[in-house]
Order: sequence, then C-alpha cells, then structure tokens
Amino acid sequence: MRIALIPCGGTEWHTESRLLGRVEVPLTPEGEAQCLRWLGALRAAGVKRILHAQDELTTATAELLARQLAVPTKEVDELVEVDLGLWTGLTEQQLKTRFASAHRELSEAPLHVSPPDGESLQAATDRLCGCLRKVIRKNGKAAVGVVLRPLTFALARCALAGTALTEMWATALHADNPVVIDGPQTPEPPAAG
Repeated sequence: MRIALIPCGGTEWHTESRLLGRVEVPLTPEGEAQCLRWLGALRAAGVKRILHAQDELTTATAELLARQLAVPTKEVDELVEVDLGLWTGLTEQQLKTRFASAHRELSEAPLHVSPPDGESLQAATDRLCGCLRKVIRKNGKAAVGVVLRPLTFALARCALAGTALTEMWATALHADNPVVIDGPQTPEPPAAG
C-alpha cells in the first residue's frame, strides 16, 4: 500500500511560525498555491482518495486537492490534530521560554510531553496509530492521501516510515511537503521509553 502524508496548506499562523493545535484558521492564497504545487507528486503517487479530519483547514486542503485530482474525500475523526491546550498560538521561541523543560522533551522523548490543558503526545500517537491501521486494512493496495496538521503529520511519519521519534518535533516544524510512504508496516505506537 502507498500512503501520501499531506501537510495542511499554509495559513497566517504558519507565516508567523505559530503552533496551530486545533484552532480554526483558513488557508491563505499562498497556502492554496502551495497545495497546487503538490499535485504532480500526488498524481505520481496514484492517490485515489483523500482522508482528512473534520476541521476547516484540513478539509479545505483535502477538497482543493481532491477537486484537482478528481478523487473523493472522507472525514475521519481520529485524524484530528493533537490538542495543544495552552501552547496553541505560541511561537517556538515562546514555547522554549515559557515551557523550557517540555520544549527540551519534545526533541529528546516526545511521548513524555503533555501540553497544559491539552492531549498527551502518547495518547495522540495511540489514537493516530489505531486510525492508520484501519486505513491500511480498509484500503488494501489503493494509494491514499491523508491530510494532517503539523503534529499529527510528524507522528504519522514516524509511525509509518520508522523515523526516530526524536525527529518528530523537527518534522512538525517543517511539514511543508507531502511524504509518500510505500508499503508501510502496520503502525504501532512506540513505547514512551
């Protein structure tokens, strides 16, 4: 099976380097143009369907791409972004200043991190891996696109591509192009270690 992990298109918050969390923000015209630049890679990957969470941003990204690719979309609740709680809207520098030990853990042992009033990264990883197992089982050999916000994009990439979890935070901060993964193994949540 082939899965194309597709980051959500750009927003004003992306431009300002703010953590999105689950806040509703629209695609910018630049974000729409960014999505259109991905079409060649998604066509080459053979994407036949695009899955996304129910929020405005991933829905807009999925629908824009699906119209161009002439494929259907489907909302999947479990693809929702990690709830960043009080971190939502912060820049990385603000996070580093206000939550120094948690910021350090994001690079060293991310599954130990739980944003204040948010969702633990371990719980988000468990939810996402369960969802990806269903996607793999239900879609057989058909190539599927999955539109994700930054942290779920990074967690999915780590789970499907076998990328070290210590790369998760850097991947989330630079999730600006689709990643096509061929023949992914069944994702299992990594141990918190």
